[in-house]
Parts: sequence; C-alpha cells; structure tokens
Amino acid sequence: MSLFSATHQFSCSRTALFRYHQSSGAIDRLIPPWESVTILESADSLATGSKVRIANRQFGLRQIWNAEHLELIEGSLFVDQLKNGPFRKWIHRHEFSDVGNSGSQLTDRIEFELPFAPASNLALPWVRTKLASMFRFRHRITADDIKFGESLAAIGGRSAAPLRIAVTGSTGLIGRRVCELASVLGFDVVRIVRPERAKGTTRFPTGVVAAQLQGGTREDQRRLEGLDAVIHLGGYGIAERRWSAEVKQRIRDSRVAGTQRLIEGFGQLDSPPKALISASGIGIFGDRGDDFCDETTPAGIGFLSDVAKEWESAAMAYGSTTTGGSARRVAVARMGVVLHPRFGALSKLLFPFRMGLGGRTGNGKQYWPWVHIDDAASVLLHLAAQSACEGPYHVASPEVPTNGDFAKTLAKVLARPSCLPTPAFAMRLLLGEMAGPLLLASTRVTTPRLLSSGYRFRFNSLEDALRNLLGL
Repeated sequence: MSLFSATHQFSCSRTALFRYHQSSGAIDRLIPPWESVTILESADSLATGSKVRIANRQFGLRQIWNAEHLELIEGSLFVDQLKNGPFRKWIHRHEFSDVGNSGSQLTDRIEFELPFAPASNLALPWVRTKLASMFRFRHRITADDIKFGESLAAIGGRSAAPLRIAVTGSTGLIGRRVCELASVLGFDVVRIVRPERAKGTTRFPTGVVAAQLQGGTREDQRRLEGLDAVIHLGGYGIAERRWSAEVKQRIRDSRVAGTQRLIEGFGQLDSPPKALISASGIGIFGDRGDDFCDETTPAGIGFLSDVAKEWESAAMAYGSTTTGGSARRVAVARMGVVLHPRFGALSKLLFPFRMGLGGRTGNGKQYWPWVHIDDAASVLLHLAAQSACEGPYHVASPEVPTNGDFAKTLAKVLARPSCLPTPAFAMRLLLGEMAGPLLLASTRVTTPRLLSSGYRFRFNSLEDALRNLLGL
C-alpha cells in the first residue's frame, strides 16, 4: 500500500474553504488543464453515497473512473473511494482545519495501490510526481478562486445577492471556463443556446441551465428576464480554417450579425439584461510594431481590425437604450492569446517544442499579448460584476513578451532547446493570409483601464502561467 499527502494553508476561514469544495463546479475547476479528463456524471455533491464518473486518457488509452463519497463531516472532512478504475485501490481523505484566527488548512491524504503490484511499483515515482503536480494545481486554483470571489464582493460595493448572468458561446474554451468559475462563486448561470444545441449532451455544473433567446419556451424567457449581465463569446473561430472569402464572411457574420441578433432578442424581453460584456480581440490594432497600444489607441487596418471595429460597434449599440429608466452598460473585452495546453495557440506549439523543434516565428520581434485561461474567465466576470466598467478593456497580462521571448520561455519550462525558427514565408505558405495578423503582427498592448478598475491578475509572469498550465 502506498501513501501520498499534500497540505496547503489558505488565507480564508475553514468554512469558506469547505464551502468552495461543496459548490457546484468545484470538481470542474479542480481538474488540471493538462489532463484529458471529461466528467461524465456528477451530482456536484459531497453527500455520502454520491457518485462521480469521469473519463481520462493516458498514453492514448481511455480509462473510466467511478468513485463514491464514503464519509462527510460538515466543515471538517469528506472521503471518496475509487470503485473501479486504473488503481487497485484509491481512498482520498480531504481534511480541513483552522489555522490561527482567520486562516485554514487543507490536507489531502491518498491511500492507493497500483494494479499488478508489486511488479508495477516501478511506476511509483512517476505516479507521485503526477500527484504532486495535480495537488499543487488544485491548491493554487482553490486559493485564487476564493480570493477572486472576495475581490468581487469588495470592489464596487456589490450586494450580497448572487449575480444572474447568461453566457453565449458556452461550449467554447473561454465560455465553459466562465460557466464553471461563475458556478463556484455562487452565480446563477444561463447558457444562451441556438435551437440546434438546446438539447446538447455536454455536461455543465449543476444549476447551469440552457435557454433559447429567440423562439424558446416561456420557461426560456423566464430564465432570461432581469439578468444582471450577458457575457457574449459567440463567434466562429478565426483559426478554424484557412481563410477564404467564405470563411472570412463567416467570421464577420458570426460576430457582427450574431451580436445584432442577440440585441434584437433582448428587445423581446420584458426586462432586458442590465449589461452586455462582449468579447473582442487585440487584433483590432493590426501590426503596430513597438508602439504601445492602450484602450484609447485608434484601430488599425486589415481584415481582423475591420471585423473587431464592426463587432465592437454592434455591441456598443446596446448602450444607446435603457432598462427600467437606467442606461444599459456595455463593456468590451479585447482578448490577447488565451493560453490553454489542450486548446488554442499553446496546444499547437507544444508538440514541436517538446520534440526540441521549437523556436521563434519570423524574426521573433513581434509582441505577443497573452492571458492565462483563468484570467480570461475572471476578467469577464469582473466586468460583469463591476457596475462602473464600461467601454473597452484589454484582457492581456501586463507582461507582454516578444514572440522570441515567448519561445525561449516555453522552451525553458519544457527543458528543451529553442533554436529552430520558422521563417515568415513558411507560415504564409502554410496558413495563407491568416499568418500575418495571427502570428507575425506585433501588438504591444497595455492594460491601464483594467488595472484601474481593481482587477488583479492571477498570472503576471509568462513562466509562472506556463508552469501552472503544464503542471511543471
């Protein structure tokens, strides 16, 4: 039998720490992003007898884990046991205790046995390393989420009542993360879905409901009445396919016409949303070289710049009307490169870099604004919660490296060389028109408005963000 334990102290009460683990969405938040894990079934409950079923991939093989909660002492302890899965035995005790007058401590103790032991005990060092990485991530995100929830309550004088928000594009990378984070913070969350996705089978945290804005049922309309904010993330992926005239039109229509249809749908409600938080992109500035770009910098030229300008204009139109005599609020979140190890730009870089074949793109002097996936989700909820936030905000870490520095940092984290540059002409041959604005353009953004609004980034350092996302 093998034992593993990990202990972490938190600057919150034991009650708050235990409540976080009880919350809907906690299990989703605690899964490390580098693991290919899907939650198939969960009641989002710690009650004795409640079950969890997840699918995981290791070395290309799909594994099913079935676990059951065995014991619960409110505020102090809960225990779960693996009923079947890749371990012969797995019992996980979560022990909560007080530290000082206002702090708390969580100790995770796991008693486990590998299949085919003792022959398989050769793998124990690898298992322990993976467990250490997992719990380092779990404890960090728990502390960050609790601190973020406290900041939302403290800044701007928000009432104790939970926010009621809706999210478009909820099945996307950022949208799903927003729904999960909002759930652990106690928000009421509605997913605005299209008719063809109304009966989707993808699991979301308990309490996250779906509704159609146009053509829906009376229950759909009831769910959408009187929302505090809608976070609008819908849009066809700009890197989904090589750009053709048809793809470019789809990119534009999904953002501009999609936003216009959304606002038209709000007009059919008796009590439309008080605020619209619409996504946009730092691509609005085009290629700006070494120039600093804040929220007052004029837009640039090019396809992405034009789309972003039209998208933001469509969203800002919602602010020209009122709800209940009060002006409707619109905030625009201009996203940098959102980092996640299994989706988006980072996922495409990992294979060549892990093979030691990575390096800068083009001359490497272009600036690459980036943001950790959990900062991206947090900023959107920050903008939804803070009634003073209006207009454009840059969602990018204050540390903006060049592409060359980004490559060196990723190689350092992976302990690999970074000496094989990709020529600009090769990227243009491979990707066509999109290579310029997506990979070769330089946008050196700053974030004065976001920082002034009271938001504090979880990850300011690129190296810290990469190590967190990759479990290194």
